[in-house]
Amino acid sequence: MSTTFAIAYGDEVITVARRVGAGDGKVEITFTNPLAELLPPNTPVMPTDNTAQGVRTIGDLIFLKQYGTFKSKGY
Repeated sequence: MSTTFAIAYGDEVITVARRVGAGDGKVEITFTNPLAELLPPNTPVMPTDNTAQGVRTIGDLIFLKQYGTFKSKGY
């Protein structure tokens, strides 16, 4: 399963990342906007085509990109 995430910027919705299941409970994150990783970690994100599955902020996406799972974060 995959999900595309976006941020609201004024009246615009800007796609920032895509999460794809990597198997064995892990995911892969690809940032689709090169500036997304420079946003403050508490910047809210929203799923555009599926469920968020615990992802609420840019910081969550950065964490998942690094670790592949929320398990080490205690979620």
